Amino acid sequence: MELDEIDKISISELIEKTLKERETWEKEHPPDPPNGCCYHAILSCIKIENSFAPKVHDYSLLFETEYEKIYVWTHTKNKESSLVSEVKSKVKQLPFWFNVGCAIYCANNYLTAFEFVDGFDSWIFYEWVYRFHPRTKFEDLDFYNNVSQTDFSRGTIKKATDILEISPIIDLLLNDTKCYTALIQIISSFISHFCCLICELGLSPVKMHKSHEPPIWEQAYLIPKMEAAILHACRCVEGILGKPPKSDRQSKVEGFKQKWTTLLNIDPDEKYEKANKSYFDYYYELFNLRIHSAHSIRDVQFDLERKKTILAQCFAALILKFYIENHVKSHEEIEKKYNFNTKLLNKVHQNMSTKMTYSKEFFKSNSI
Repeated sequence: MELDEIDKISISELIEKTLKERETWEKEHPPDPPNGCCYHAILSCIKIENSFAPKVHDYSLLFETEYEKIYVWTHTKNKESSLVSEVKSKVKQLPFWFNVGCAIYCANNYLTAFEFVDGFDSWIFYEWVYRFHPRTKFEDLDFYNNVSQTDFSRGTIKKATDILEISPIIDLLLNDTKCYTALIQIISSFISHFCCLICELGLSPVKMHKSHEPPIWEQAYLIPKMEAAILHACRCVEGILGKPPKSDRQSKVEGFKQKWTTLLNIDPDEKYEKANKSYFDYYYELFNLRIHSAHSIRDVQFDLERKKTILAQCFAALILKFYIENHVKSHEEIEKKYNFNTKLLNKVHQNMSTKMTYSKEFFKSNSI
């Protein structure tokens, strides 16, 4: 047999071997998790500090929802623990799966008054693992996507009790479309244009963040961002209250005000101090501002002022706050509903600090 024929046979055998290996690999790694061998996901961008004294390979249920069980997994010595979600495959049958990771992300932003809001970098991703077992070394995990331990080095560190603290908001997000719609929209608003609610609403004796108008050389950058922020702020309020009726339809106006009172538990004619007019009247002003912002493709609002954007964002944040406070359940109810692991939570050292800092001032009263 000539040499080139031998080479052809060798190449053919190599191709056949490679194809068989690929076929075996694909059978062991079916796509589109969750599925029968890939229904665990480590949540990225969030880590749990270990003051509850876990051992390596400890894997403890923290709480559970209709579609997920959330565990605390201590995978490496002298490293923070991770949150692992065990997900039911029937989530793929849902028209829309709002997961616990996104709920934690949204709740954290709300309870910090959006002070640390940012975009993609702080999303809590589901890093799926094939045939997960808590005694597997982290570096030996078989991930759906190509990730490594370094991909989990970033992210905020929380106490397990921090998750319990935000759980009433998580519950509302998982069960109330209005709340999810409004909160995700206002987060988008603050990503487009940041303003400090604590400073803008006069909740701190010292104003740390100035609300100055941008210098003329920055306007070209900021105007589109301010337009987007106004649009999302209005959509936040619209997600809760709906579109305001025409002001000359008195019966419709009265019905809308009654709906307002029922949903928010505040008088719509109460004064929105920052705008020096009633909440109800300002909503009409916001909706008109939103129309200009949403339809300014050929007519950029060169005269748009930053103070108008801040007014819109503060208003939306307050409306969302009123709605949440009127609908949120107590921690005691949520602790039972989601089967929180009180044995684990009672071990957490409350005197140990984490990077979570709540802007309590924003939530002290029911009207600002």
